[in-house]
Amino acid sequence: MSGHDHQNIETQGSGLGIMARVWWMFLGNIILFICLVLIYDNTGGFLHAADMVFWVTVASLVLIRYLDIRFLNGRTATDAPASITHWVRYTVLIVACSAAVWALAHAVSYFFVAGTAQG
Repeated sequence: MSGHDHQNIETQGSGLGIMARVWWMFLGNIILFICLVLIYDNTGGFLHAADMVFWVTVASLVLIRYLDIRFLNGRTATDAPASITHWVRYTVLIVACSAAVWALAHAVSYFFVAGTAQG
């Protein structure tokens, strides 16, 4: 095995690279889900702390995915080498889907949860 191959294996298996992949593939999405549940369950107004945490988490997912690809030899979920093209697609998808489910959570909360709490 050449030194270059050995270096790639070490970088891909580094603790920081693994933490980045766990964040953008798993933990960040769990936090988004928890925020959506809190947004749905809110009866006290339109914007609150869960909204801020939700959008900060979306921004962190985009940033961590970029850093993973750019500096940590990022991989796709299927373990193929990732490129900036993958990051652009990921960014568009995560932002569009996040905006849609965030708006849906607020709409459902407004029409069903807030209406039930008042009536």
